[in-house]
Amino acid sequence: MISFFKNNRKMMTYAGLFLFTILIHWLIMGIAFILYNNPDGGSIFKQFYDRYAACGDASHYLNIAEHGYYADGEFANQIVFYPLYPLLMKIVSFVTGSYFVAGVLISDICLGISACFMYRLTAKELDESRAFDSVAIYLVYPFSVFLVAVFTESLFIMLVVMCLTYIKDKKWIIAGIVGMLAALTKSQGIALFVPAMYEAVVYMLENRRFKVKCLGTLIVPVGTIIYLIINKVVQGDYFAFVAHEEAEPWYNTAKWISVNLDTQYNMAIGDGYLSIIIYWAQIILYFLGIIALFYGLHKKISPSIIAYGGAYMFLSFLHGWLISGPRYMMSCVTLYVVYAAIDNRYVKNAILVVSGIFVIFYTLGSWQGQAIM
Repeated sequence: MISFFKNNRKMMTYAGLFLFTILIHWLIMGIAFILYNNPDGGSIFKQFYDRYAACGDASHYLNIAEHGYYADGEFANQIVFYPLYPLLMKIVSFVTGSYFVAGVLISDICLGISACFMYRLTAKELDESRAFDSVAIYLVYPFSVFLVAVFTESLFIMLVVMCLTYIKDKKWIIAGIVGMLAALTKSQGIALFVPAMYEAVVYMLENRRFKVKCLGTLIVPVGTIIYLIINKVVQGDYFAFVAHEEAEPWYNTAKWISVNLDTQYNMAIGDGYLSIIIYWAQIILYFLGIIALFYGLHKKISPSIIAYGGAYMFLSFLHGWLISGPRYMMSCVTLYVVYAAIDNRYVKNAILVVSGIFVIFYTLGSWQGQAIM
């Protein structure tokens, strides 16, 4: 009987988190829309579609969902986008009748689930009271507008927190499969291989013998391998995406992090408005991320969670044309766990309030069509 009530309470907690997370994000969208105050644009639903169906990468995912990858021609460069999200959009569109609605629905469902696993992961790492703190800061991350629109962020974050949770549970095969799906969603998904292998090796060393089930961690890179095979099948080259990344409109070649940060700094001091919404934001977030990793080590956060954060940041800031750094940092879930570990409530509240102000600012900028990337 006690077990029944305990399980029932957990289910109610997760259901509440799921609904509350989605509600809060749409409330933020609504507040920003009211501040946007564009009465000539039609209903909020029409304006949402008009704005976010053509926003950033959304149009590319919509086209891939409808037509798949192209072997050549104008849209051949869309192969740089990983396949899992548009594939899910294709499947869900058979129910919704709209690729856009399918994308939004997937993002919102994954958003709710990601909050539940964020709570579960932090509760395992710290305790249940602090678990709510990790969800709270996740709710008001300044660039969270991407979590409810046609972008991969919600799906990717959901898969990351699921993988890290299953790693802590020593469920190696499930963790490997989920990590593989993350690697099929974004290039940075391969970063999950680092914490998975670390925890598996430590587990075997502690048990002083080889564990076959730990080989489940080797499933993670399969996602990247599948993506490379898709490149080969569609365009005849395992690394076809590299040439497209380097060309217009992305001009994105891998460069050492210090070079990229120096480039961003020079652009920040030379471009007024963009320096605020893009360049300074990603420079500051990078160094805050580094500080957070060291603070996490100080607070004895699990090495696997810290390892993911380090590997993820390393891969993200290798992008030579770094225009989406702030959005990339949203998927560094290590930051949310480290935030929850802060003991000083005044510092915690200050960070939460500042982040809450910025989330309205950037969401409003997104509605206005600013370069929120």
